[in-house]
Amino acid sequence: MKHWLAVPALVLMSCLALTGLAAPALAKGGGQGKQPTTKVFEVCKHGCKYRTIQKGVNAAGSFKAKKKNANVKAIVAVKPGKYVEGVVLDGTLKKKNFEGLTIEGTKKSRKKTVLEGKNAKGELGAAQNGVEAIDVDGVVLRNMWARNYQSNGFFVHADASSGQSCDDYTMDNLLTSANRSYGLFAKGCKGGKMINSAGYHHGDSAFYVGETPCDSASWTNHGVVPPPKPCQRKPNWTLLKNDKSYENVLGYSGTNSKYVKIVDSAFFNNGAGIVPNTLDSEGYEPNGWNVFEGNDVFWNNYNYFLTGSTFRTVSGGLGKVAGATVNYPTGVGIVLYGGDHNVVRYNHVFGNYKWGIASFSGPGELFVANEGDDAKNLNNQIVENVLGREGADPNGEYDIWNDASGGGNCWSGNSANSTFAPGNGKTPMSQIYPPCPQPEVLNDLAKSLNITAGLQINLAEESDPKTILGYAGSNPPQNQQCTWLRRLAAHPAFEKYVPVEVTALPGELTCK
Repeated sequence: MKHWLAVPALVLMSCLALTGLAAPALAKGGGQGKQPTTKVFEVCKHGCKYRTIQKGVNAAGSFKAKKKNANVKAIVAVKPGKYVEGVVLDGTLKKKNFEGLTIEGTKKSRKKTVLEGKNAKGELGAAQNGVEAIDVDGVVLRNMWARNYQSNGFFVHADASSGQSCDDYTMDNLLTSANRSYGLFAKGCKGGKMINSAGYHHGDSAFYVGETPCDSASWTNHGVVPPPKPCQRKPNWTLLKNDKSYENVLGYSGTNSKYVKIVDSAFFNNGAGIVPNTLDSEGYEPNGWNVFEGNDVFWNNYNYFLTGSTFRTVSGGLGKVAGATVNYPTGVGIVLYGGDHNVVRYNHVFGNYKWGIASFSGPGELFVANEGDDAKNLNNQIVENVLGREGADPNGEYDIWNDASGGGNCWSGNSANSTFAPGNGKTPMSQIYPPCPQPEVLNDLAKSLNITAGLQINLAEESDPKTILGYAGSNPPQNQQCTWLRRLAAHPAFEKYVPVEVTALPGELTCK
């Protein structure tokens, strides 16, 4: 007996039309006797089977959970409109399969399909995220705008220590704004893409990659002989490309991130631009083995501690050192905090009022800013960057600043006349900024604290803003701005960008 699917499509649709029923959309590859290769779940405000994105996602998850549909690609196609909801893909649920699911706006303009966090409800009250994917590999999010959520815009995460994964996600042509924490946020994932996207007005960063898992849950870069094994023997890289991050606390943040490549992107008008960092708050310390290449990092002078800031930081600081709360340093283009084997090359870094590129440790010795002493400034390469637009739009105090801790770091080929912070003169400049290449220095053979050079901390004056701990520990924190150096009355024009700064109220800055 012939299966009913063998009926020619034209005859089937004609019969359905005569009986008043809607004809199903023919999926790609759905010829006679062949299983479709794609199944589309259409979402719209009026006239679609699914009126919310969550309902479309749930239907797609149920469809994919059936064995016969395992190889069919599921797409939740969202028509233009404003969707006041928080969408969750929970990969731990039974009878649901969200692996490889695509959620995309049907228009290329990401502003047409809006996920609205204001008044959006979740299971436990206000919706926390625009889209949250838990323990899902290969999810694709495209052509959408997520705004005003209590936590994040688009959030993909997994608990690698429990065997979960969120590998090889794609976030493409997305916009995020005014979310309380992050815009595009990936945590505990191997590989992935954040491309052609933008974010602004976030309480932390517009782009975040954190807690990159290693082959072993017990991996560490500590050791002397033999050298420690790599985090991933065959690295699965994460790519950020053609992105724009502006007017956020940080442009990019990467707590304990590894194998992240950021290229051809712009980070401007943030408190600080590109900020990989090592913190005890997440696993797999430290950050490192990242590449930041060919980016424009400029005008990162947004003092978000001032009353006039459009947004508020969610960070309670980086911790306490010598009794003072230490915050992220503002007015800096690229910050390497406690990183190992990061490469910073071919970037244009200019118009930042404190420093262009800064590298330093989180001391775990006398002043315990990082338990376990993981946040050491090791084996980083700062090479062939163009700084200050070669005099047209200089960085503030110095183009390059290094705390002289750790080891194995090197600087070569950066633009002529680049300026380097000298410290107190007790340590030769050639020792603070040696040329590339340098021999690799292992973690346990390096120190995370250097008192001699006068760059990390000045024991005679711990609030010395020329040191990283004195500057980042400014009290009140908005007073970091007191030592900014504006070398020009105004920034020269750069493409179509406009500099944005916060004006202090009378008496708000208590500079000495």
